[in-house]
Amino acid sequence: MNRVQNWWRAEAERHFLWLPICFGAGIGLYLSLSAEPSVYLLTTLWLAALVPTILLWQKARPVCIGLMVALSGLLWAGVFTHMTPQRILHEPLSVRSVIGIVKDIVRTEHGYRFTLDHLTIEDLQPERTPNQIRLSIRLKKGTSPALPHIGDGIRIRAGLRPPMGPALPHGFDFARYFYFRDIGAIGYGLPPWEVIAQGAKPGLVSDFSDWRVRITEDIITTLGAGKGSGGIAAGLITGDARAISEEDFKALRASNLYHIIAISGEHMVVIAGVIFIALRLLVLALPRRFSQRPEVKSIAAALTLLLVTGYLFVTGLPISAVRAYVMIFLVLLAVILQRRVNSMRSLAITALLMLAYDPSVLIEPGFQLSFAATLAIITLIETTLLRPRASPEPGRIRKAMRLLTTMLCISVVAEAATAPLVIAQFNNFSLYGVLANMLATPVVSLFLMPTVALYFILLPFGLEHLALACMDWGIQVLLAISHWVAGLPHAQMFVPSLPSYGIALFALGLAWLCLWQTRVRLAGLVAIVLSVATIGSNQLPDMLVGEQLKQIVIRTSEGYALARGRASSMIPELWANGLGYDMLPEADKPAWRCDRQGCVAQINGKVIAFPIDPSALAEDCTHASLILTSYWRMRCPESQAAVMDARALRGSNVVAFWFDKDTMRYEASSDWQGKRPWRASVMHGVEIE
Repeated sequence: MNRVQNWWRAEAERHFLWLPICFGAGIGLYLSLSAEPSVYLLTTLWLAALVPTILLWQKARPVCIGLMVALSGLLWAGVFTHMTPQRILHEPLSVRSVIGIVKDIVRTEHGYRFTLDHLTIEDLQPERTPNQIRLSIRLKKGTSPALPHIGDGIRIRAGLRPPMGPALPHGFDFARYFYFRDIGAIGYGLPPWEVIAQGAKPGLVSDFSDWRVRITEDIITTLGAGKGSGGIAAGLITGDARAISEEDFKALRASNLYHIIAISGEHMVVIAGVIFIALRLLVLALPRRFSQRPEVKSIAAALTLLLVTGYLFVTGLPISAVRAYVMIFLVLLAVILQRRVNSMRSLAITALLMLAYDPSVLIEPGFQLSFAATLAIITLIETTLLRPRASPEPGRIRKAMRLLTTMLCISVVAEAATAPLVIAQFNNFSLYGVLANMLATPVVSLFLMPTVALYFILLPFGLEHLALACMDWGIQVLLAISHWVAGLPHAQMFVPSLPSYGIALFALGLAWLCLWQTRVRLAGLVAIVLSVATIGSNQLPDMLVGEQLKQIVIRTSEGYALARGRASSMIPELWANGLGYDMLPEADKPAWRCDRQGCVAQINGKVIAFPIDPSALAEDCTHASLILTSYWRMRCPESQAAVMDARALRGSNVVAFWFDKDTMRYEASSDWQGKRPWRASVMHGVEIE
């Protein structure tokens, strides 16, 4: 007991760092529930916990504080979810007229992506109309229609559908993601669009957003979309990287360099550093009686903070950039007030502020990867490895070696801290990610990001194209590195996701390893190893079926194969990555056989029939164990065959099946979502005897 007390006293300075962990644990518990809890129930639970907290305050104060903070996260997540109820489209809508006000425009490789609000949708009642929708608009080659301005009212013909749920068990829930962004439907728009009200929603925010869209369009037009470098340049400058070609995107992902395109902490720090150093150099050019005054440094920090704030809004407020900005704000505030700042404490405060502002960010990849990498890097800096040593000034060769060692250590630590999360979110692992980042980091930090700062310096004078010309050269070097690394043997591997408890165990282990300072921290390594081991604990399905049987994947003796659908489309790609494939091969005989009347699959000794012609149902009922059909009210009255018709399959994006000797079990994507506000359909997994 004395050892525990002595250890707890020795770690007294680190206790505060666990507050965001406890708060985030409460939010994570709320988001993982299978049914929506009542806010009144959560409030009652929080108030009830006050009684034991008061009684045990003196004997178990740390436990009491952690419990109350976790319950506060649970309660706040529930309150936040229900503060502004969203309207979700509950069934797909065919192409029809849509009128709305343009809220956002994003350039893509083949067109644009519009976000519209204040909607009027043909043949849809106002009370069922979503608050916002997102439309992908594909343009014909060579066409460049005039873009509407942010705040304009437009009319466009569009097909809509509810946001889809997870494509696999433990997969990413797109419906939940869009719910917290108040987007109740997604779909495709058919050009041309018609501007029916210019400046229908005027204001400073609309004007700024429109300016951001215009400079993004100018960057992409200047450097080229798709195979040009315009998409990457726009990503670095304005955070809009959707115009990158599919080929370059895959190379950047395979080499683990795509995070460089997303505005992250590294970008914000380099931009802030370039601005601050430039201002300090300008001050040093002044007479000595001015440049040496102590408040001059504070003024430079204040101006840097102002300019970095402007850059943050230009980037569109991505999560990783917001995290970096809050930490930079605390550092510059300390410089302004002539105080010292603790990096780990700043990170904890940043996490608390972001989770309090929007609890849903906890499940976003940008939040998880940004904080995990930063936490690991700060821990590395706090260790003796990178602390300055009391030794003679090293020579140039030793300085260069120390710099390379530092870069290698940072790359390895950041890769190790984020790899399980990347696997959990994207089913992707880059074998040569450390090598790629070591080669690319100098190009980004020493060249690309300074040219971004130069772009904004030259922008008021109309000379920004000079900075873009320089940036184009740096981007070509970055792409050359990514394509070379991606071409190495086994550069990219796809693995199944970690289960939810595996992700939680990894997060706890990483926090335990990084937040404590004594030897007790090493127990975190055990938790991390155990969390990685949970990858193999998932029971992968034997068959996956998409909406209306448009896509089907079956497990064969040689692995998984795509029986129906296009391998390059979204859902089969998600299936492939989650099952450990880059792309699924096509199914063939004997596992999958088709004729004019339908198809038959053989999985684990079971015969599954997919009749195309209703007349084939009678024959299928005699020999199939399971019949899946897109027709309504289909039954086998005198057979043991189970039938799932369009009525049973309705309202679910994906259905997964598991087969064994005696039973067949299935679950739908709505089961993985639970009975939550963001679920647009109802379907429950059952056992089929």
